[in-house]
Amino acid sequence: MQLEVTKTKNNGIDCFMVEFPPVNGKRKRTFFKTEQEGKDAIDEYKKSIKKAGEWWVRQPEDKRLAIQITVNAITDASLTIQGVWEDHKKQKKLSSEVKKPLSYEATVAEWKRRKLSVEADEKYVLQAGIDLMKFGAGQEKRLIHEIEGSELDAWIAAQRIKKPGKDFGKPWGLSTKLTWISLFSGLWECAIAIDAAVVNITEKLPPIKKPSRVKKIYPIETTKQLLAAGLETTATKQHLITEVLGCFCCMRPEEISSDKPKRRNLPKEKWFGWHNIDLKKKQIEVTADVAKEDDERTISLQPVAVEWLQLCKDLECPLPPVGEFRLRGAICQMIALVEGIRDGFRKTCATHLLGILKNEFDTGKEMGHSAKELIRSYALLKTPEAQSKEHWMISPEVIRIYRKSRAWKKVLRDASEARQAQSASETATSED
Repeated sequence: MQLEVTKTKNNGIDCFMVEFPPVNGKRKRTFFKTEQEGKDAIDEYKKSIKKAGEWWVRQPEDKRLAIQITVNAITDASLTIQGVWEDHKKQKKLSSEVKKPLSYEATVAEWKRRKLSVEADEKYVLQAGIDLMKFGAGQEKRLIHEIEGSELDAWIAAQRIKKPGKDFGKPWGLSTKLTWISLFSGLWECAIAIDAAVVNITEKLPPIKKPSRVKKIYPIETTKQLLAAGLETTATKQHLITEVLGCFCCMRPEEISSDKPKRRNLPKEKWFGWHNIDLKKKQIEVTADVAKEDDERTISLQPVAVEWLQLCKDLECPLPPVGEFRLRGAICQMIALVEGIRDGFRKTCATHLLGILKNEFDTGKEMGHSAKELIRSYALLKTPEAQSKEHWMISPEVIRIYRKSRAWKKVLRDASEARQAQSASETATSED
C-alpha cells in the first residue's frame, strides 16, 4: 500500500491526511495541520515497520507461530494484549499475597470440616461437597487462588437442568444459579479465612436479581385427588399418613420421615411416631429431636385432622413412612399430576389454617414458624375464606363418596390414557 499525504477537509477545516494500513479490519486515517507533518508521520511509520520486521525475522519459526495463535485467541475473546498483560500482573500480585497456597480439593475438605464442626447438617455437607467438586473436576490439585471468576461464570453458564421433565436440558434458572453462587461464595470465604486466597471470585460474577418467590398451594380439587389416590391401593395407603400430616397438620416432610434423628443415629424412640400423636387430646407433639432447627411445638388438631389420623391408624400406616418416594410417584402418576409443589401439603395447610384462625401468630406457632416467615414463604393470604372452610371439610367420608363419583373415574381414565400415549411415543422414538 502506497502511503501519501493528501489535502482534504476535516470538519470544514483545511488539513492533510494520511491513510495508514487497516488495523483489525478498521481504516486508520490520521489528520495533520501541515503537509510536512504528514510526511514525517509516514517516515516514522516506515521505520517502525522495518524495526518490527527485523525483530520478527529474528524469532524462531515455532515462536512466530505461537505468537500468531495466541494473539488470534486473545482477539477472538474480545480482549487486548495489554489487558491480558495487566490481568497477569494483577494475578501475580494476588498470588504473592497468598500466605498458605492450598489446592481446590483441599479447600473443599477444609470447608466441610468447618461446617461439620459447627454441627451443620451432615447430609447437606456431604452433598454440598460433591457439588463443589463438580466444578473442581479435572483441576482438583490446582491452587484455589489461581482460579478466576470468569472460569466459574463460564461453568455456571454451561450447566443444564438434568431432572426429567419439561425443563430437561434447559439452562439453570436464576434461583438455581443464586443457590450455587452462594455455595461457591462460602467456599472462597473459607479459603480467605485460611489465607489460601485473598479475593472472593463470586463477587466478580455478573449480578443476578433474585426472582420473586411464587407462592403456590394445591387447589381443592387436586387435594381431593391426592387423598383419593392415597386410598386407591393397598400400597398407596401406606403413603396416606404423609399426605394427612402435611395437608391437615402442617408438618414438614422431613419431620414426618424423622430425617434428623436418623442422621444423628438417635434411638427409634426419639423418632417421630404414633406415640407422638394423641387423638384423645387432639394434639401432636413435635419434639426438638425431630423438628427443624429445634423448633419443638405442640400442634392442635382440627376435627377433620383427627378423623383422618384415626383412619390412618386403623389402616396401620407406618411411621416413619416406608417407600415414600416410590409411592409419591405412583400417586402422582395415578392422577396425572405432572409437577407437584415442593412442600405443597404443608403450604396448603398453612394457607387454609390462616383462613380460619385469622391470626398469623397462632398459625405460625402451629407450624413452628414466625408470623413473618409464614407470610413470606407459606401462606398465600388471598385465598377466599369459603375455600379455606371447604379444605377443612374434606373428611374421609367426603373422599369415600368422591371415589365413587364419575369425576374420580374420569381422572383415573384420563391419567391412564395419558400414560399409554406417552408410552407409545417413547416406543416410537426408541425405534427411530
